Amino acid sequence: MTAIGVGLLWTTLLNAPVLAGASWAAGHAFGQPRGVVRWLATAVIAWTWVTLGMEVLGAIGLLGRAPLLAWSIAGGVLGWLSRMRWPIPDAGPDEVFPAGDPTWHLDATVALGLTLWASVLLGMRSLLLPVKVISDGPIYHLWFAARWWESGSLDLVAAPFGDNVVTYFSAIGDLWFAWLMIGWGGDLLAKVGQAPFHVMTGMAVFAMARQVGAGRSAAMIAAAWMLTCSPYIVFGFEANVDTILQAGYLASAFFLLRYAMGEGGPRTLTLGALAAGCCWGCKPTGLVLVPPLLAAAGLAALVRAEGWRSKLGHLAILALAPMLTAGYWYARNARLTGNPLYPVQVEAFGRVWLTGWYAPEVMQGSRYYIDPRDWRAGIDMFLQVFDPRLAPLWLAALLGFWSIGRRREKARARWTWAIAALAVMNAVIYWGIIPYRTQQRFLFPAVGMAAVPVAMLLDRAKLLRVVGVVLLALHTMTGQGWPWARFGEEQKIPWDFSPMIPNTTPGPIVLPMPSDDWGDSLTAAVDAGQWAEMVRVGSLVYGPWIIGLLAFWAAAMIGRALNRPTQAKTKGAAWGALAALFMIGGMVTAPWGMSEPLRFFPVFVDYFRGWLTLDRLSGPDGARVAYAGTNLPYFLLGPGMKNRVRYVNVNEHRDWLMHDYHREAVAEGRPNWPGDMPGWDREEQDYDAWLANLRAEQIELLVVARHNASEPWPVERQWAEQYPGQFTPLYGQEPPDPLFRIYRVERR
Repeated sequence: MTAIGVGLLWTTLLNAPVLAGASWAAGHAFGQPRGVVRWLATAVIAWTWVTLGMEVLGAIGLLGRAPLLAWSIAGGVLGWLSRMRWPIPDAGPDEVFPAGDPTWHLDATVALGLTLWASVLLGMRSLLLPVKVISDGPIYHLWFAARWWESGSLDLVAAPFGDNVVTYFSAIGDLWFAWLMIGWGGDLLAKVGQAPFHVMTGMAVFAMARQVGAGRSAAMIAAAWMLTCSPYIVFGFEANVDTILQAGYLASAFFLLRYAMGEGGPRTLTLGALAAGCCWGCKPTGLVLVPPLLAAAGLAALVRAEGWRSKLGHLAILALAPMLTAGYWYARNARLTGNPLYPVQVEAFGRVWLTGWYAPEVMQGSRYYIDPRDWRAGIDMFLQVFDPRLAPLWLAALLGFWSIGRRREKARARWTWAIAALAVMNAVIYWGIIPYRTQQRFLFPAVGMAAVPVAMLLDRAKLLRVVGVVLLALHTMTGQGWPWARFGEEQKIPWDFSPMIPNTTPGPIVLPMPSDDWGDSLTAAVDAGQWAEMVRVGSLVYGPWIIGLLAFWAAAMIGRALNRPTQAKTKGAAWGALAALFMIGGMVTAPWGMSEPLRFFPVFVDYFRGWLTLDRLSGPDGARVAYAGTNLPYFLLGPGMKNRVRYVNVNEHRDWLMHDYHREAVAEGRPNWPGDMPGWDREEQDYDAWLANLRAEQIELLVVARHNASEPWPVERQWAEQYPGQFTPLYGQEPPDPLFRIYRVERR
């Protein structure tokens, strides 16, 4: 059996029992009704089970296919037992939302088609082409996942040349990438590991909008606005974790909303709390985003017409269930450092309560920091996220224009106001509390919540739904500066308040047109009989159009199936159309005729030649590689993740990580580093100790790099060239490479 066949088999074996068990548990153990509610419940339960398995087995060093398969089967068995224990009739409507027009209209089909088009275009590129350098994936998300897969345990991994704080981040998203790597036996699926959560995000927005009374079509259009938000969709298929966090936050908000509206009891509350925990454990921003959501649910629990014993039980669920998954990371940091929030230093009332290397003022010196008083940058940032052409409707919805001149059920309308208030609160958290304001991704929870009142506004009239779809088409198919300016023409933007924020972001759907160079390349490939090259060149132009046609066909089939839920043929046609979209989308996106190294390494001019040379030097079976100076260690793993890559300490503390060096610095009276990237680990430099560490790790190749030619080389290059008997130069000397060097570490 081929490697692809084995990977597909193991991926199916690991995921099928979990999904089946989660589906049974969602309906039987948690009592969730059919349709999108049960789909979301299934996703939350499966995600929680996978996360728990990775945390438990990773803590004891058993991250491998066999132990994870046993864990997966155990989840399936528990779900099956719940089905036997609590049988329920499975008949009934596909949706349980009592308010709003349930009809799927043509405008919803167009909105879904545009969303599928943009999503498949970007998703297939992330799946089949090299990981982009601009994402956090090669810096630490994929890097950590690969290291955990290699070692079989959740080791702390040093990140000395990037943001070394990430070693201590909560990392539920990285666990999911590791789960995919272990199943597939490589990084293919992990590269696009956020895709299921992209779908989950859309379902959560749709379900919340339907829950408060929006019609099905308006809810779909609003969900499309969320899913195609430019910074969200551009990075949503990279190996980041912001889409994963967004899915957890919005799924939690939906189940907590149903509970607060009295349409669910403690089991629905538990689902919301579990989703909140998965969100909380994705990255540190969950620490400021999730507690307000849980506090709102706690208030809802207190005002419910139930006894105090039930209320206390519900509050206990809100307090304990999130920590089932998120608690692992805080407990680990507390055990290692005494500070669960490490490396953040907690100060209050003039006293340091928890020591960390990040004092509050340090964050203000970060390159990601914007002074919250810089309202010009704030306006530009919000316009960049919401799109200036869509911004008036976003704002009108938040201000409550959906409620003017139309009678609505008051009990549901007030919940729309509550959701709008949470959206505004999340925006305030982004700009007023989170210091890294250059990162638009921290605004995504506000966008997701704001989409719900947008759905209510679009639901007022068919004309508004049409306007919503037209604006969606403009947003996805043109740059955000159109019609005022093209990409890069910042000076033509009439609202450019701050020069530091770009305003001409291109749309996610880019349709290349035939050119003379393209035609010449295609003709040359045909004349030479290079069929793979012919397909590749032809797909560059025709591929996006083919994906678009298939996307609208799939959207039409889905709409037909939703309007005719009792006809099995329509559901089969919808699934078949989606399968065709993904399969043919993959075929026209695949890098036909490209060698494996070119499918793995991105054309990043700084390191590209060095990466290719390292791949050749490490051979087909890989090598043991040490690195210094680069914050992109993932690419050093090589195609097939064949290399074993390590950072090796430059002093006698072979196994120390940053918290060990920090502990020593605290003892010396230096608890805080003056910048946001501490360097205690490289203050003491000892060549003999470093060489001994290389020997102990059995290192064969040494890679030394730097970010740009203006900064000094790491000391490892000086040592490697100072001791030619121990190190042999292999790359970067002749011809000279100003940023990348490779040496062979000679044996004793």
